[in-house]
Amino acid sequence: MNYLKLPIDFSEILMNKSADRCSKVESIAQHIMMMITSRYGEVVGRDDFGSKIWELEFSQLVRIQDWEEQVENSLTEAIIKYEARLKDIKVAVVLSEVDDNLSNSENTQIRRKSQITVKGKLVENDMDFNFSTLIYISPLSQ
Repeated sequence: MNYLKLPIDFSEILMNKSADRCSKVESIAQHIMMMITSRYGEVVGRDDFGSKIWELEFSQLVRIQDWEEQVENSLTEAIIKYEARLKDIKVAVVLSEVDDNLSNSENTQIRRKSQITVKGKLVENDMDFNFSTLIYISPLSQ
């Protein structure tokens, strides 16, 4: 079975051209990335679709360990609920700081980056599924 590749180019479809397709594994990865980059309430009718990242983004008072745990839990819940093609899901989140301008100490720009890893098994055949992404966040990243 082929899945639509994101982003969808509707202009191609309207001109009777076929849309880009992807594999099941790529489709699952795209869906997980949508959960990571969506805030709660952004998807109409699915108030719990997304992650807690965007609620915590500007919070300076949350300890790193608590931030990681809250994001892990929110993503795990969303993936279990909205990604039925996976089972045995394990999410790991590691938050760290990155100094983007090491050569000029006057204009130091410190940002946070989050390494998000999702592991599981495909429901239909028990094959391993691995997904990893790196996103930059925090009020200092702008």
